[in-house]
Amino acid sequence: MSKVKSALFLTLVSIVLAGLCFMCAVSFNYGGYEGFRSILRKTQKDALLGNSFSLVGKADEAGDYTYGSETYVGGGYTVVYYPDGVLSKDAYEDELEMRESLLEELKKPDSKATPEEIEDADEAVKEYTNGYKQSGSLYFKIGGYDEEDEKDRGIASVVDGKPVVDKQFAEEFDRAVAAIRNSVRELGYENSRVDVRDGYSVEIFLPNFGNTASQAGVFNALGRVGGFDLKYGANEEDAEGITFDEDKNETIRDYVKSVYYVSNGGTPSIAVRFTKAGRDVVKNWTAEASGSSYVYFYVGDEPMIALTASQQIDQGTLYISGSYTAATAKATAYALNNALNGGEVSFSFSVGEVFERGALFGDLALTLCFVACGVLALAFIVFFFVRYHGLGAAHLYSFLIYLLPMILLVWGIPFLHIGIETFLAVLFGMLLHSVSTMIVYENVKKEYAQGKTMSTSVKNGYKKTFWGIFDAHIILALISFVTYFIAIGELATFAFTLGLATVISGLCTLAVGRFHWACLMSFAKNKGKFCNFKREELEDE
Repeated sequence: MSKVKSALFLTLVSIVLAGLCFMCAVSFNYGGYEGFRSILRKTQKDALLGNSFSLVGKADEAGDYTYGSETYVGGGYTVVYYPDGVLSKDAYEDELEMRESLLEELKKPDSKATPEEIEDADEAVKEYTNGYKQSGSLYFKIGGYDEEDEKDRGIASVVDGKPVVDKQFAEEFDRAVAAIRNSVRELGYENSRVDVRDGYSVEIFLPNFGNTASQAGVFNALGRVGGFDLKYGANEEDAEGITFDEDKNETIRDYVKSVYYVSNGGTPSIAVRFTKAGRDVVKNWTAEASGSSYVYFYVGDEPMIALTASQQIDQGTLYISGSYTAATAKATAYALNNALNGGEVSFSFSVGEVFERGALFGDLALTLCFVACGVLALAFIVFFFVRYHGLGAAHLYSFLIYLLPMILLVWGIPFLHIGIETFLAVLFGMLLHSVSTMIVYENVKKEYAQGKTMSTSVKNGYKKTFWGIFDAHIILALISFVTYFIAIGELATFAFTLGLATVISGLCTLAVGRFHWACLMSFAKNKGKFCNFKREELEDE
């Protein structure tokens, strides 16, 4: 390859690699805004790895972070939600124990309870035990809808001694879970997840991002499901909503376009975008507002926002701020928007168990993993420059072309995350790539020492090592991917990541590294010296 073409190619590759390095590793903030989050910053992380740093915001005296904070400190919280009519085993037993204890107290000889009160208490126990049916670790209320209270939900029937859930309830539960998953996904927190337990309870895990009050606000918002509604009045009881034109099949979407999060001048805000009809309705509602009335934004049966109307509101997009952190503003906005766009859900969730999960490997485990990875990478690169001089640059290019795509793949593949198993797989791939490259270089070095030209030495060196390295990579990749399909949990993650690392390592060793070597050779006057290769000295007989 000519010098000009080599120079252009290497310059282009260097610019691309520098850009990728910046995108993958550098995060920064500016002013009061959230700033740029690097790929590593955005990649999902195992909650067992603790890491203390803040992209935006500072801790106050109480240790909580100000708005805008996206601090990942390791560990996290799990909250379990139960829909109306569904109880956990503990909740059911606690309620039953309370009723039975009351009955026992009333039956004591020294009790002044009347026979009617004892009978009522006894009936309450029987009604409770007969009103719920157990399935797995959950208890379901028998009876389905109650005509007087649509929220009084339960099981439509009992078949073969087992509860069969009302079809409409099941459909609405699925819609509610889909809305929660969407909110959690849009929040974008590292290693967050939503799981359905025993069919009809929802478990949400969010990493600890350094603000207890904000974390509680996020969980509260995520558990809110139901239809979106807009009302106005002096209080909730007297508030009136929009009168829809049934002839036009109007819905709330004819008045509100969307709800979304925005950092308005550095202040976390919830933006409500109205249609022209919606803007006119709010304008008319608040025409004589003086601070004693409220615009309510409902999700289900309760308002998520009660906005004080101190003057007439005449805006196409209404920005609502206050005591929100970035986290709570986002969660509230996403919950409102999901309610606006989702189907009707006529039940609500109640919070059951709350679990705290610490960072198992220590508060600075994630930082130490990054440091360890950086030190090993630097050690590999320095070794090649010391042993092979200028040829170390070829290894540096191929090494970065291995490492950066691995970072992008871990970020881009949904089920991968930064954890101990992922680090080990990537590090093993780094070692595999470096050892394979060294084997190639050593074989080329031997060929050159025998008096052959550099071009012939490179050709023969790669020829002698190609199939050995190729077979080793293929076998390891196949074993890794087969293990992934039969394993679970951390082992599956390790195996899949190792399979990717092996494939990319093989390509970089056998193709990418050789091409960069050829480009660099066009600039070397003394090719042997450039690569730190020496000829063997022949003794005269």
